[in-house]
Amino acid sequence: MIVVSSATSHTGSAVADALLAAGQEVRVLGRSRDRLRAFADRGAETAEVRTDDEASIRDAFAGADAAFVMIAPGLVPTSTDFPGFQQRVITAHRQGLAGLEGLTRIVSLSGWAANHPGARGPVWGLRPLEEALDTLTGVETIHLRPGWFMENALPMIEEVRETGTARGLIPADLPLPAIATADIGAVAADLLSGRRNAPRRVLELHGPRDVTLDEIVAAIGKAVGRPDARYERIDATAMRDGLLAAGFSEHIADGTTAMTSDVADRRIAMVQPRDAETTTPTTFEDFLARVIA
Repeated sequence: MIVVSSATSHTGSAVADALLAAGQEVRVLGRSRDRLRAFADRGAETAEVRTDDEASIRDAFAGADAAFVMIAPGLVPTSTDFPGFQQRVITAHRQGLAGLEGLTRIVSLSGWAANHPGARGPVWGLRPLEEALDTLTGVETIHLRPGWFMENALPMIEEVRETGTARGLIPADLPLPAIATADIGAVAADLLSGRRNAPRRVLELHGPRDVTLDEIVAAIGKAVGRPDARYERIDATAMRDGLLAAGFSEHIADGTTAMTSDVADRRIAMVQPRDAETTTPTTFEDFLARVIA
């Protein structure tokens, strides 16, 4: 039995899809069984779980041989103490998974922000989650640290379609280690099922090549019929103001702006070289064609 947490998230659903396609016995977790129905229709067990509750975690993972673990939700826009929530999730997983009979392997979704000891905002909890899972005895734990999710570009598609311009805090020419969550899910599924062995405890995952936001916006413009599309860099104040206008709390707006500044200023960066073990196949152009279709 392989248990997949946050199965309705981009990455969790990709893990579950890959495991089910390979014929594995899977239990998917989420906050609502209704949202998990598509997995049940394909033969998966389903379970509701409170990610910040030890007893709920223990019940949901009972009987697991392997487990995919991540902090969920990854962002609560109205939160006034998101690190506090993340710490409760981390503690619940450390205590709920400790001593579970039969559990021998965990693959966690971390991120490239875990490379930065001073990570701020929504990514603060990634390194603490890794450290908490490493305390579990008798369990092989593998941490995946993917780079910049290609799904971060999804809001830009409508922005470019409507205005011809996408705006952001990251420099236009900064190479980003862009990766599709479907590829992350495929790697996690192979590790969980034993079809693949990890060469080390922490794996940074890359796409085929780094891409810049200039390249991303140009590709979007070409795909949506806006050949004049361009990327415009804004400052931190403008980003924060935009988040507040969208309904984010001041706490989350500040944290998200700080996190993005850490990427923009290269405090968040990949440290492992791209190699055959860590390079995934989907190009940004392939990803874009799929999501637009």
